[in-house]
Amino acid sequence: MNIREALKTRKGQLIAVCIMLLLSQVFLFCTLGKSFLKNIPNAEKIARIEKEIARQKTEYAKFAGERRSMSKTKSLYRDLAAHSWIQSHDGSVETTLRRRIGDIAAAQQFRLNNIGAVRTGRVNNEFFYAEIDINGSGEISDVINLLAALRKIEPVLNWRRLDMRPDYRYRPNTGVGSANLASRLEIPPTRLNFHGALRVLCYDGPLTPKALEITRPSLFELDRAAAAKMRQIAKPATAVKEEKK
Repeated sequence: MNIREALKTRKGQLIAVCIMLLLSQVFLFCTLGKSFLKNIPNAEKIARIEKEIARQKTEYAKFAGERRSMSKTKSLYRDLAAHSWIQSHDGSVETTLRRRIGDIAAAQQFRLNNIGAVRTGRVNNEFFYAEIDINGSGEISDVINLLAALRKIEPVLNWRRLDMRPDYRYRPNTGVGSANLASRLEIPPTRLNFHGALRVLCYDGPLTPKALEITRPSLFELDRAAAAKMRQIAKPATAVKEEKK
């Protein structure tokens, strides 16, 4: 039986199909086997992959550290801006700061000898400072109360310089004949002269008071509240005058 006759039988056809499948498998193995074998992991490939994973972990840790640092810097920037003087929220620093200090002194019934003009200077593109000179004299307790009241102003004012000395007109009694100048002027030895410069940091960057989530009352609101309080005080006085008439 030759091959042609064998292929006419079912058994011969089955053998022929099996041979063809075997040949196709050999062909596929020869053409694709090399690329397939490349993907089979071995000790060298595993070591190289582990080294790459370690490098990626190091880079990720570095990136995560830089991201945390940037987030911290951003948080510090927002906090500094929120606690600075913002003119859209606190008023013009050139006028409002001077008036605010005068109001605090008046509330403490402390007469300042002088409140200077406000000076400004640029720190960078988004921050600048405002500075004002003040000087006065009074009893130690009154001066301390005034300084404590100024400290409560928001945004916080800081002393760039502060000098406090006993009233120069007071001199200890030397026991020589007549009373000293302080005795004649009735100046107590506990009286102080002080002068210094108050400074506040101001922000004029792109973030708005709403974006900074500022919760402190604006000086506009404080001024309105003070004016309303003065009107309430004035009403009873007006009523008393009308009753007398």
